[in-house]
Amino acid sequence: MTLLRDIEFAVYQGSNHLAQRLSYATDRRLAKPNQVSVLITDICAARCTMCEMWKLQENNELTVDEWKHSLDQLREWLGPFFLVISGGEPFQKRGFFDILAHCRQIGIKTKVSSNGMYLTEKACDRILEVGPDFLSLSIDHLTREVHDKVRGVPLYDRCVAAIGMLQDKGSKIVLGVATVIMEETYADLVPTALWALEELKVDRFLVQPLYPTFATDEAMAPDWFEHNPHWPRNAELLESQLEELRRLKRAGHAIWNPDEHLVALSYYFRDPRSHPRPDECMVRYNAFNIDPRGDVMFCWTVDDRAGNLRTQHPRDIWESAHAQQIRDKMKGCQAPCLLNCYRGRSLREQVGLFKLFAGRQGF
Repeated sequence: MTLLRDIEFAVYQGSNHLAQRLSYATDRRLAKPNQVSVLITDICAARCTMCEMWKLQENNELTVDEWKHSLDQLREWLGPFFLVISGGEPFQKRGFFDILAHCRQIGIKTKVSSNGMYLTEKACDRILEVGPDFLSLSIDHLTREVHDKVRGVPLYDRCVAAIGMLQDKGSKIVLGVATVIMEETYADLVPTALWALEELKVDRFLVQPLYPTFATDEAMAPDWFEHNPHWPRNAELLESQLEELRRLKRAGHAIWNPDEHLVALSYYFRDPRSHPRPDECMVRYNAFNIDPRGDVMFCWTVDDRAGNLRTQHPRDIWESAHAQQIRDKMKGCQAPCLLNCYRGRSLREQVGLFKLFAGRQGF
């Protein structure tokens, strides 16, 4: 059954990838989304200095049963798909392991991004039972002092210990480390990458750009970066680090960013008001983003609600006239956004991800 599900997953991804390319070529909805992302909760007990989501309170979030119902609908509509879950802190969501277990039961592959705060030994044992299939831990620097200062609470040791526990217990899940590029971290991106890949021995390393502070209106100011204390001040030094990451990627190191994304990041940190995206934003025909209350949107930044899962089937939201009006509004967007969600992964990258799952999980 598992093998059949994963063959189905690979076939669906390949055929839908071609349909999406036709969608962009003809500017018509011919495909289903292949990037389903969920903010499972707003709440987070960390105190990250570059994010203010921790100030939010739980507000009318979908219950576990509501999530299960919506996931059943998505699975019936999309077939097997890859679900990216973040927050807030996902493991702080009440009943989160029940949601992961349901995903595994109905054949949805999951990636979870976590700050590691709740990854105790008991939690790691549960992860081995129900997933996720891909766990990405936010570790911003190879040293405890820098990472914990940025995160506002001591999380470094918990993250490192969780990776070790999962590896020691024979975990079949894929493990990754994600680092935010900011003033406190950018000079050591390469040492951090090598530490994560060679000492922690994770499967993937990813860098993410500093973005206007979440849960604030900072993005409304065009000069936001000039006042943000975390903005890297030496663009030349940062560019040299990004170039070295590109070299490591070419040499076979598991740097998860596409090469063109690393190039674009250099331009972004020289002037975020520029338009450094290497290709057209793909989200309007490939992304299906869901917030904690079930609101659906194609872009977290544009933030136009296409519908709500509490009252609508996800297929009806995707195919609605209102959704198409939002896509038309988004067409030609020139926002200097370099969040990793803005582009669809190539078919080669999708096949590579499938092979990574197959090799690690024994499919």
